[in-house]
Amino acid sequence: MKLKAQPLLFESMYELWLKKPVMAAEAWVRGTRKPREVIRENETPPEDLSLPALEKRGMIEVAPPLKVQSAEDLKKIPADVDFFIIGETGDLFVPDEILEKLSSFGKPIMAEWDAWGYSWFGRLSKFRLEKFFEQKYFYTAGAEDLKASLGAVRAWKKLTSLRPLYVGEFPSHSVVTSNKCFDFDYLRKKFGIEISFISNEEYIKTVENIPEAEARKLAGEWKEKYEILDGRENNLTLYARIYLGIHKLLQEYKANALTMDCAWLPDVEYVPCFTFSQLIEEEIMAACEGDLPALLMGAALMGASEEPVLMGNLDANATHKDLENNIITINHDLVPLSLGHPTCRPKLRDFHATGKGLTPYVELKNNELVTIAGMHWDLDKMLVTKGLIRWTEDTTHCRITIGIEVKKAKQLHKLSFGHHQVMTYGDHTQALQGLAQLLGLQYLEINQEWTHGK
Repeated sequence: MKLKAQPLLFESMYELWLKKPVMAAEAWVRGTRKPREVIRENETPPEDLSLPALEKRGMIEVAPPLKVQSAEDLKKIPADVDFFIIGETGDLFVPDEILEKLSSFGKPIMAEWDAWGYSWFGRLSKFRLEKFFEQKYFYTAGAEDLKASLGAVRAWKKLTSLRPLYVGEFPSHSVVTSNKCFDFDYLRKKFGIEISFISNEEYIKTVENIPEAEARKLAGEWKEKYEILDGRENNLTLYARIYLGIHKLLQEYKANALTMDCAWLPDVEYVPCFTFSQLIEEEIMAACEGDLPALLMGAALMGASEEPVLMGNLDANATHKDLENNIITINHDLVPLSLGHPTCRPKLRDFHATGKGLTPYVELKNNELVTIAGMHWDLDKMLVTKGLIRWTEDTTHCRITIGIEVKKAKQLHKLSFGHHQVMTYGDHTQALQGLAQLLGLQYLEINQEWTHGK
């Protein structure tokens, strides 16, 4: 996901000092450079993280710098800008009315950084901007901090740009304990989300109206790519219709995310497990069982990681021995197949041994570090942890179960909230912590240090 940055040029303290023959201008601006500052500027980073380098790599688009002398100048900012960049000491002497107007955009500000990812004067801006309590602000100290901060902004962008389509009964059994999930004003104000609703009947009618030839072609492609078991090849055209029908609905409703309360579907054949797995590969977040918190958390983790994510129940398929040995389980009928081990051919099987429906299965990569995150039903806090994948099993009901070693399995089991958790490869805890700050959410992390592969 590419971010668009808007550099803002305010009058810096150096420019202010040059207007008069003051000591600061003579000694600090025009005077001899600090010798260790010169050394710092000539140090070569292991990885060039300067703004031009990130733009060249396609990670960031940089709008032309905007010189700001009054609040009116801020009206020139393009609507599609994701965050602002303020240069060294640029905001220290700016009138409050300009910063108040800038804060009203509700978008993050980042202090300018160098090729190493350091914002040398950003900590001073922190004190200047603290009076604007709603302002979202980052200043970075090194490469990992910068990458995590950009990950937080990507997560924020992905989450706040969601336009979900909700299929089926509302509210879902997944969120019946919360009122916040039903409060559309809260969803709009907190996350900027507008939800479209359709019935199961409209979903099934759309699926059935997909042309036979189009569905057969797609089903033929699946036969070439996947190992198909449990007689699923006999009804593969219907499952292809489900995929094509859901894409049609997303287009019709201008939606970029999807959830379905599948519990009330009139026939198991119409479960969208495989389609949801594919949508996530296409950067369209899809969550099962009408679980809006999982949909939001999954989109956030997808944005932070720039990778597909999966969702599932925590410990529903665990044994006593698992938890006693610090193994938690995530299990469900949804898995983006690109998360699988490259030597494993994915399988398409039935849903819960019913002889109906289509669910994917693939072995994940053992000993890989993963981030696991859940959002509370009240949408006001998230719980995050890390672990190492130790095994994957085809457990039929639900289809895939992943065993993950964590440091404090029992504590996680007790403290976790939400119906489903989301997971992907890598350590994205710092980015999610930044996202929590951006959205004003409580961030809870079960701290642990992992060395890759051990």
